[in-house]
Amino acid sequence: MELYMDEKWKLSAKGSRREAGRRSMAESFSRRWASLVKEQRSRFYIMRRCVVMLICWRDYS
Repeated sequence: MELYMDEKWKLSAKGSRREAGRRSMAESFSRRWASLVKEQRSRFYIMRRCVVMLICWRDYS
């Protein structure tokens, strides 16, 4: 069994490329999921700030 340097893992066996492919798919899925969650949190934050601003503007006008 030959060993080679992988960019993400220090040493891995040459026959485990299928597992590395699954790992990278899972990582890309989690990265996309994290990106979507971050975007939604940002949208909710902006909406919350706008609603508070409108309520305060109406109260103090």
